[in-house]
Amino acid sequence: MYRRINPTSRQELPLRMLFQPLGDGTFYRACEADSFRGLVAAILGDPAYETADVETRLVNRLRIADDVQLIAETDGKRLEVADHDAAETINIASDEPLIRSLDRLGFLSLEPGAPS
Repeated sequence: MYRRINPTSRQELPLRMLFQPLGDGTFYRACEADSFRGLVAAILGDPAYETADVETRLVNRLRIADDVQLIAETDGKRLEVADHDAAETINIASDEPLIRSLDRLGFLSLEPGAPS
């Protein structure tokens, strides 16, 4: 479960993130979710992601990775997609590794101290 939030929103769910970077550390959207799967659903704007089968979720994570790669290329940065953590790599192995890799790469920002 996720919900879009703004700076004045009271926190109701345990995980928060900023996403859709505009540059200079500014992000267009913010949300909170009850799980990393909920955060991925928020990126997609698709609540059905949370109940989708494994294959559908993987295809959606690949779609996000492809979009992030394309955005990175416009800035002259080359990113890899893999099922493990590495430098300059989007990890699509599961929801939490995807979110954490996108945070590390600056495409979203998890709140400091986000639970693991």
